[in-house]
Amino acid sequence: MQLSRHSRGWTKCAKRDLIHHVQPLISIHEAEDLILSQLPVLDWEETGLEHAYGRVLAETISADRPIPPYDRVMMDGVAISYQSFAAGRREFTITGTQAAGSPALTLENKDQCLEVMTGAVLPDGCDCVIKIEDIRLENGVAHLSPSCPASPGQHIHPAGSDQEKGSPLVSGGSILSAPELAIAASVGKTQILLVRQPNILLITTGDEVIPPDEQPRPHQIRRSHAPAIKASIESKQLGNVTNVHVSDTKEDLEKAISEGLEDFDIILLTGGISMGKFDYVAPVLDSLVGTPSFHGVAQRPGKPFAFWPGKTPVFALPGNPVSVMACLARYVLPALRHMRRETWNPQTLPLAHETIWNAPFPGLVASNVFDNQLHPSPPRNSGDYSALAGAQGICELPSSSPASTTLPFYPW
Repeated sequence: MQLSRHSRGWTKCAKRDLIHHVQPLISIHEAEDLILSQLPVLDWEETGLEHAYGRVLAETISADRPIPPYDRVMMDGVAISYQSFAAGRREFTITGTQAAGSPALTLENKDQCLEVMTGAVLPDGCDCVIKIEDIRLENGVAHLSPSCPASPGQHIHPAGSDQEKGSPLVSGGSILSAPELAIAASVGKTQILLVRQPNILLITTGDEVIPPDEQPRPHQIRRSHAPAIKASIESKQLGNVTNVHVSDTKEDLEKAISEGLEDFDIILLTGGISMGKFDYVAPVLDSLVGTPSFHGVAQRPGKPFAFWPGKTPVFALPGNPVSVMACLARYVLPALRHMRRETWNPQTLPLAHETIWNAPFPGLVASNVFDNQLHPSPPRNSGDYSALAGAQGICELPSSSPASTTLPFYPW
């Protein structure tokens, strides 16, 4: 007997062929270990400096010349020969001005001086800088105050005193932020070797969800997973996310996954991973990829979470909004950090107050961090996405816990 067209036009026999058996539940940490041990490692790519922020460096950046490259003036003032100062001279005729960016002048007469600017090269024949606050300028003569200090090398940044030529400045594996980019620019590294960003296909499912800019009918809801997942991943430079939405049919899902396995580094799916009549994700992946490493984790929310390893790893997240965000923070983001060779461990923080958790499994609980303490806010259910507003991530809560209990925190 044929099922109705509304039921996707399959025969009962065909429907039975899609039966997928959920595996025994494993622990959160078993799931984490299986994921991290089976992920491919990303290779390298050369990228312009302007696109390197937040990326992982795949080479060592070294000094292309001494730092600083010349004896550098550190104060506005005048440059003198200390020998004249030591002999008792306190008035020096100014014979020129050494501006920053100009070739070094030469002090011809040790009883004279040259006006100097911060950042300028130290003039030849000078070995001491008197700052402007200790000088009275009058008719082209610098009159030093009676209490003016002076010593050889005063207010001079010697060439090579910070780093020698060839010294490593930024090590491979570093995450590039503003200071590292400034260092790279200072040594002329306009093209940098970085860990490649993975191209991620995000497949969202569900006939009940419509684009955010459309008006839902009484039986529909707007899509919310894609903007949250894309923002979380891309803001951390962990990957480039492309989203496609497919209907709850085996054919559409199989086509999207097949194309993703060919063209992308990672596939993320949301929804369709449980045992409902139209939950086709697991059986389709079984037919395309094989048996998952696991399907089912002893956690709440997100119990149906599953992972398929391979050249293109597949993360299948449950469809409820809280489950999506919890699994994203606990598994997907750490996995992406691992793939780019980043050494990362969750921050451990104490609970600010006693937290009740009566579920049969450990919780991935939306939390805020204030004053270096965790403030969990357990949702009423895994669809209570409004409870996530203001939360910064999740803590892993094994059971009801008193205040000061230390727990790992995973930001999203």
